[in-house]
Amino acid sequence: MADNEETSGKKTINVVDRRRFDSSGEERTEGQADQTQPGFTMESAPDKEEVAFGSFIMSLATQVLMQMGEMPAPKGMEIPVDLEAARQTIDIIAMLQRRTRGNVSAEEARFLEELLHSLRSSYVVATKKKG
Repeated sequence: MADNEETSGKKTINVVDRRRFDSSGEERTEGQADQTQPGFTMESAPDKEEVAFGSFIMSLATQVLMQMGEMPAPKGMEIPVDLEAARQTIDIIAMLQRRTRGNVSAEEARFLEELLHSLRSSYVVATKKKG
């Protein structure tokens, strides 16, 4: 595939045919290769629900709790306690907090701050239990 142009919610996609053989099974010559096919336009789905930022952060926090053994894994799954993975996931949430600063609402910023404080406190308790 080649160029993608986005204009007013629509994407134009141009297809470049780089196959070695044409539709009749004959080998293409150099002049036939890499021909751009006419583009087509796709409209983005306006009614498609986006993933909310808070829901995404909560899914990461849930993952941390399962990695620390503070929350049971879903039925049929066994997630071993992995404090290193929990620490890394907490660091990912902290990175998202830094990278989104100024681009989230005051409520989302407060939520992130409180969530990170809670997760870090739980992590400290979990490491003391293990050690």
